[in-house]
Amino acid sequence: MSDSEENVVVAVRVRPFNDREIDRNAKLIIEMPDGKSTSIRDPDAPNEEPKWFTFDYSYWSHDGFKTEKSGYTGPANSNYADQKKVFDDLGRGVLDNAWKGYNCSLFAYGQTGSGKSYSIVGTKKNKGIIPLVCEELFNRIESNKGSTEYQVTISMLEIYCERVRDLLSTKAPPKGGLKVREHPKQGFYVEDLTTVPVNSYKEIEKKVNEGTKNRTIAATNMNATSSRAHTIVKIQFVQKIPKSGGGTTTKSSEVNLVDLAGSERQKDAGSEGDRLKEGIVINKSLSTLGRVIKALHEQQSAKKKTNIQVPYRDSVLTSLLKNALGGNSKTIMIAAISPADINYEESLSTLRFADRVKSIKTKAVVNESATERMIRELKEENTRLQDLIKRNGGTGGNSEEVENLKRQLAENEKEMQKLEQTWQQRLAEEKKKRPSVSEDKSEVEKKKKDVPYLWNLNEDPALTDMIVHFIEKGNNIVGNGNVTQPQILLKGISIQPEHAIIQNSDDKTIYLIPSSGAEILVNGQQIAQTIELEQNDRILFGGNHLYVFGNPKKKGIKTSEQITYDLAQREIAKTVGIASLGMGKRSPADVILEEDLIKLFPNVHRANSMAKELKKPVKFEIVLLAPETKGLTEGMTEIYVKVHNTVDGTTFMWDKNRFMNRYYGMQEMYQNYADGDTDYNLPPERDPFYEPPDSSIILGHATMFLQSLAYMVEVDEQIPIVDWNGVDIAQLSVSLVPCSPAGKEILGEYIENPNELTKKNLGIKVKVLSAMGLPRRVDKSWCSYKFFNEDEVITNKQSGFNPTYAHEQIFTYRPVGKEFLTYLQHGVLNITVWASQKIRNKKSASSTVGSVTSRMTRLKTSSSTTDLSEQTLVKKPSKKKKVKSTKDENGKTTPKMKKKSIKSKKRSASSNPPKS
Repeated sequence: MSDSEENVVVAVRVRPFNDREIDRNAKLIIEMPDGKSTSIRDPDAPNEEPKWFTFDYSYWSHDGFKTEKSGYTGPANSNYADQKKVFDDLGRGVLDNAWKGYNCSLFAYGQTGSGKSYSIVGTKKNKGIIPLVCEELFNRIESNKGSTEYQVTISMLEIYCERVRDLLSTKAPPKGGLKVREHPKQGFYVEDLTTVPVNSYKEIEKKVNEGTKNRTIAATNMNATSSRAHTIVKIQFVQKIPKSGGGTTTKSSEVNLVDLAGSERQKDAGSEGDRLKEGIVINKSLSTLGRVIKALHEQQSAKKKTNIQVPYRDSVLTSLLKNALGGNSKTIMIAAISPADINYEESLSTLRFADRVKSIKTKAVVNESATERMIRELKEENTRLQDLIKRNGGTGGNSEEVENLKRQLAENEKEMQKLEQTWQQRLAEEKKKRPSVSEDKSEVEKKKKDVPYLWNLNEDPALTDMIVHFIEKGNNIVGNGNVTQPQILLKGISIQPEHAIIQNSDDKTIYLIPSSGAEILVNGQQIAQTIELEQNDRILFGGNHLYVFGNPKKKGIKTSEQITYDLAQREIAKTVGIASLGMGKRSPADVILEEDLIKLFPNVHRANSMAKELKKPVKFEIVLLAPETKGLTEGMTEIYVKVHNTVDGTTFMWDKNRFMNRYYGMQEMYQNYADGDTDYNLPPERDPFYEPPDSSIILGHATMFLQSLAYMVEVDEQIPIVDWNGVDIAQLSVSLVPCSPAGKEILGEYIENPNELTKKNLGIKVKVLSAMGLPRRVDKSWCSYKFFNEDEVITNKQSGFNPTYAHEQIFTYRPVGKEFLTYLQHGVLNITVWASQKIRNKKSASSTVGSVTSRMTRLKTSSSTTDLSEQTLVKKPSKKKKVKSTKDENGKTTPKMKKKSIKSKKRSASSNPPKS
């Protein structure tokens, strides 16, 4: 056996600007002058030197390219690194090492949208490393045919929320996903993972497409965020080489090709004080990967041997990548980065991660042994395991230990069976066991030329156009399959057993007939009556199934490059007044705000849908806060999500980061529910939908001008407490008094020129005395403020609607400086009034449990938002096309898109549309 120790090979690749970055007029901050060096410049410090990094490869794919007639993106100059260049440098190395019998791993790392999947998977016209490696592997097998027998098998899995999903299995996934086990010799493996023998590139391509389609269906049905999932394609390559004296030598290689989840960090902003912050880990596997890399770096960088524990076992991903990261493997990492200044922090984080990875060493060993010896060793091992099982079982040994021994025995027997079988026997057995479960992609494309169809849109471009539903002649029921088997099966949030009927009478005229109460949007508009589908219509079924209609009998079919997920979401957002579709001139701040709203909007809608299905009595609503509503004189408008508990009668404001942290927890709870887990519900302290009434809320802000103090005149006022809706909800009694540094109040000593205070010692006494007329649902209240550059001050908590705070604080300045004097002359004291809430009488609210309606989010687009009252706010009318509204049972105005506003009657499968 030969072995070698070498560093992980690290490459960095920068992509072109995307549409989002172009809209924001993004600036280029990345340079790659020589194919190995990469620099990044801090956009907030343009005069500082850029940060430099050196890697094995630095791939410039930002510009300098041309699109050929075939659709392939090739180099227009020598600087541009195309897919072929990346494959020649990295992919061929994987193949060469696999051929020699080494285990190989290649994984892509970077934030969502940085180009990871493009490098690993690619597109139809620009194939990535996975398809090119597979294609070239079979080309080499074909050109090396002789007495050697070549065997190739493929597995494909996804890790999401620490659950392993088999993407090639034809069976329903087990509750909680597949189990990760550890074999004493082979290391970590996924129990019962499907391994499919393949005999050509066409077969392996079909399996990868099948796995990607299954991934798309699962992500849509489970309301999963695909950018949070890791995908691993595992290729086992075995060579059985005849020996001159008889028998064979087996040389094997395991190739892991890994597309990691988006590396964007969980934002702390907004989650401070959130009781669930530690409980919801957005991506445990990715955070553990960071700790594993750090530990390996420290371990291998230490001059002396240190006992640093590498936490492989702390996550599913790092367990399965243990060999790739620190064991028997030749490993490559490709780090994908954005070129834009608006992604500086994430790109810098990726470069630092890659820099740390390049110091890690692995020790790859050629996996080569006589086949007969391997079988003999497995038989001996099995005999030993059987003896241990008998011994432990007969003496009442540890049941878990016995189960582990049985699992090892089963794995060994599987391995022995593979070694004893001929390759042709395995292929024949697989064909018998696994009949074709899906149409070949070429067959689907052929059928699309004759039959009307729907194709899916997904926020992940790699998952777009992976699902095709054909609309056969007659009535095609769209539903969740809970009652009858529909022609178009859609699972997930807000999908009814019979959600709609798509009627095809002649392949030319296609009607969509919604069921009563069904959530269906066509081109962003809620529909309640039968409509004729037009070419390229965008259709949203429920909360998550987004499709495009195509009819080959008519002209003008558009592709996934022309109709994107972002376009469809912008269309939906425009209907409720939060997107302009590029109309009119907008400031950079407006562009950022609109983009964030469009991104957040579907998640808020899905949160409402999940709350309804899980019978959580909460409603979520997007609101905008201008800086003035927070007592500030400048700043950007911020997005918040209003959370209303209809049982407790409490209302809270979460900023978008806090909402998204909770949203990921909601997704996980919903996935458990959809999997049939009876323990999906969590206690209140771990429930992502629940905010306890004693959580702090901001009632409003009270603002006092300080100019009088600059003239040594005390201020004693009742000032209004203004809520985030711009409404005066109460009064706050505040007194500001000049005083000596010792605290003696200075009264009646008016000065004409504030400059007289310069270089004198002065104190300011701040008194927050009491409040009057606080809302009735307030339990306890308190105030906080910052005076000049001092630390934040918080008053005592007090009960009641007219609390007495009796707060007094002296701030001393020895002497008064110009900065402080300017603060007195032109500044304000902004006091924030906080509260906890009382729970509403349970009897009066009990009828609302389980009856929370799923609805489209209401949005008020002015600078103000909402107070503790339950008033509903809607968009002000504009000259643009209005969204029709209706009144709900409480007399509140709601958009047409709200489920309750649909007036259509339920139609049966025999319903007939107007004749064409």
